[in-house]
Amino acid sequence: MAIYTIMTGFLLVLLGVTGYFSYDTVTVLIPAFLGALISIFGVLALKVQRKRKFIHLAIVIVVIGLAASASSLGSILTLLSCETISSCDKVSRPVAVLFKSIMALILIPYFLAAISFFIRARLSK
Repeated sequence: MAIYTIMTGFLLVLLGVTGYFSYDTVTVLIPAFLGALISIFGVLALKVQRKRKFIHLAIVIVVIGLAASASSLGSILTLLSCETISSCDKVSRPVAVLFKSIMALILIPYFLAAISFFIRARLSK
């Protein structure tokens, strides 16, 4: 689970940095900050004695990220119907909607895997 945590954090950092250099706005760095925290917790969870604590902390960050980004998933189809994303009139702040949606799509599989991980860990005791 620690390696998957590091990979998820890395994807979020990559998303934020790509967005920053593509659209030159600081707010798209939010996924990068969350991803950096998740990756740090993943690295700290590589040690078996600290695994439980830091995976739980990573899940807290993931839930916060999902709470902030999941609402934008409803607008993604409208956003994709536009010719260009940055000039879409159908959606308010289209770049933000795009990056929030991608962030949610990165976090949802991790969240589901974490739930499965915790269920298996609980059943094995």
